[in-house]
Amino acid sequence: MLVSILIGACSSSEAGTTASKASNSREATTDQSPSSSEQPASKLDWTDCDVGRNTQCATLQVPLDWAEPTGPKIGLALVRVLATGDRIGSLIGNPGGPGGSGLEFLGADPFSEALTRRFDTVSWDPRGVGKSTPVSCNESVPDLLALDPDPDTAAEQAALDQAAEAISTDCADSDLSLLEHISTVEVAKDLEAIRVALGDEPLNYIGFSYGTQIGQAYAEMYPKKIRSMVLDGVVDPSLGYTEFLLGQTAAFDASFEENVKRCEQAGPEECGVRDLGAAYDQVHSMVEEEPLGSGDSVLGPGELATAAIMTGYYEDGWQDLGPALAAGLEGDGSALRDLADQYYDFGAFTAYVGVVCTDTPPPDSPAAYESFADAAREVSPRFGGSVANELLPCATWPVEAAAAAAAVTAAGAPPILVIGNTRDPATPYENAVTVSESLESGVLVTAEISGHTAYGTNACVTKIVDDYLINLAVPKADPRCT
Repeated sequence: MLVSILIGACSSSEAGTTASKASNSREATTDQSPSSSEQPASKLDWTDCDVGRNTQCATLQVPLDWAEPTGPKIGLALVRVLATGDRIGSLIGNPGGPGGSGLEFLGADPFSEALTRRFDTVSWDPRGVGKSTPVSCNESVPDLLALDPDPDTAAEQAALDQAAEAISTDCADSDLSLLEHISTVEVAKDLEAIRVALGDEPLNYIGFSYGTQIGQAYAEMYPKKIRSMVLDGVVDPSLGYTEFLLGQTAAFDASFEENVKRCEQAGPEECGVRDLGAAYDQVHSMVEEEPLGSGDSVLGPGELATAAIMTGYYEDGWQDLGPALAAGLEGDGSALRDLADQYYDFGAFTAYVGVVCTDTPPPDSPAAYESFADAAREVSPRFGGSVANELLPCATWPVEAAAAAAAVTAAGAPPILVIGNTRDPATPYENAVTVSESLESGVLVTAEISGHTAYGTNACVTKIVDDYLINLAVPKADPRCT
């Protein structure tokens, strides 16, 4: 599933029709920090825009291929809100995804008044996303999402493979040159270009979920350019494609079981059903026979699994899932479909796939991918198929991954806050522990809560982050926020 969805604060080498895979020309995160003069000059012309309150927008031109800085350019859409008080500098934020829009993120006022008073807050749509130069090959995506992601017949598996390959083929035909250059490494180089364009001040950065992977890639390349960095809901770059998704599958399964337990404790009057697990399985049996609803509001097996997984991103997901399942048992799947749509609407699917498929090597054929999906189903019979097969286009993706998974040390960087929720299914807590230990200057902050990411949700974490970003106050030990 998507690495990040911020709540209220965040898939053949054997295929005959898919173009042969191009090499992803991104380089590993071992660059030396370039001086500002080595970044291509680009003027930011800020104008008022209606992204949110008091927002200004600009477009930054950057190289399509950072290995050819004088070659073709693409546009990055930026947004900022000027500091209302004594300004420290710019604070750049990324909401995750991959595929999340920074313009939408900043327009939702994600930061505290303490931060907006002291910083110009800035975000951007990463390359391939939204109002930046976008990946456009999305026409075949609804066909894949409409299928059962957990096939139990050869015909269902064949349909899933065909739909996934169609996405890969469309993207190879229309967006290949951009897809060769949307890796996290290139996005991190864009972040450096943004920093320089904003005035060449030291970087203040807060990344949520996949945004933490961007932050780590930046810190590895440009450790001396950083003033402060916060990583909230942490991706562990030492995990490969299958290892990360299998861990995420286990965490979503554990999150669902926690919701089952809390629903039982609350009782049917508050939860909506007596047994959340049994209710889910019953609705699943219903939609396997015949989907509920029609048209854009249909609820099939894929939408049902996505709805349940979506509530794992919430701190109290059972409060939404229980009543929605109760309605589903009565033949009304609209509330469950609404939950699924919250997930589908978060980011651009092909931009998301384009990054994940090329950051580290996925299973590289439909047969290999089917074996991986079987392994995910062993981890979670309910959700393994959905988590794995959402990314099935990776099996036939036209751009190969060029780098293996590797831990980041960011030698020479200042203290970096690494925040993990103990019951986070999208980026399991163990990721934060591992990253805080692998970073030379990592500082762990534990939030003993459910849900995905903690800033803006947990008052303790929010205060620690604000104090660190404003005053560079670093906790002496893990504060264990509750």
